[in-house]
Amino acid sequence: MIGGYRVTQALYVVTKLGIPDLLSDGPKYAEELATRVGARPDFLYRVLRALASIGVLTVDGDARFGLTEVGRLLRKNPEGSMGLTAVFAGEEAYRSWGDLLHSIKTGETAFDHRYGMGHFEYLSRNPDASLTFNRLMAWSARVAGEPLRTYDLGSHQLLVDVGGGSGALIASVLRAHPGLRGVLFDQEAAVVDAPNLLATSGVADRCEIVTGSAFDSIPPGGDVYVMSRVLHDWPDDKALVLLTNCRKSMSPGGVLLLVEGVLPEVAAPPPRLWLDLVMMVMTGGRERTETDWRNLLGKAGFALVSVRPDRPNQDLIEARAI
Repeated sequence: MIGGYRVTQALYVVTKLGIPDLLSDGPKYAEELATRVGARPDFLYRVLRALASIGVLTVDGDARFGLTEVGRLLRKNPEGSMGLTAVFAGEEAYRSWGDLLHSIKTGETAFDHRYGMGHFEYLSRNPDASLTFNRLMAWSARVAGEPLRTYDLGSHQLLVDVGGGSGALIASVLRAHPGLRGVLFDQEAAVVDAPNLLATSGVADRCEIVTGSAFDSIPPGGDVYVMSRVLHDWPDDKALVLLTNCRKSMSPGGVLLLVEGVLPEVAAPPPRLWLDLVMMVMTGGRERTETDWRNLLGKAGFALVSVRPDRPNQDLIEARAI
């Protein structure tokens, strides 16, 4: 467990260099790979050899390296892959976790301490990091599946997706409900891929893209609002601002759907507890119990209606404006 940081960086390096893609058509020598990616052959060989020892790569008697089933998960493809996770984990997130002790002692978000600004401000200033993050979020949303598939949207007319990024969620919802219109709302840097995704999904004519900060205001007029994995990014005071702004845009009885993890009050599974620490390190946010959600929603003028378990790290919370 102590040595886990070494695996994270080795996976990051080979993924960042594109090694899994170069091995897609068969085994190759480290020298050939190094020439193609601009690396030192001897150093790269040693990294590949170490990854072969833990089942990510294969190595044959001629010292040629190939992909295992695990290694194939790191290849790039149009729909995304675990490679996005490897790159994200190995860059800013990796350095931020190095300041976990500072965060625990001071209460300051580790990412902010390391980079001198919040994570989302950093993304707005660094296009490459923003592209990796937004594509990772879109890919993870697809992997998690349609979070609203168990919710009846038949009576609704306009869905507003707050913090919807590239539009993966709203596109899937609009495809499933031809009579529904949508508004995708997020910061400008986050919606770069959205026009193409909405067009290829065949829903661009029913979805308006609006840019801005949800901390300032949220587009009015929707009869159902969705926030998917947004509020866990923020501590309670900032999450309350977002919820309050959402409530201001809604009529009494309007529906708010939150796609979030709901921590069990006791014996929470390890993935959810580690995700809670990710939020603490990266954005100052947290995972919340049902009691936490009920109290937070109540302060913003909502009543919690139900919690529907979905995937291992994902639940659907329904609330109504009161």
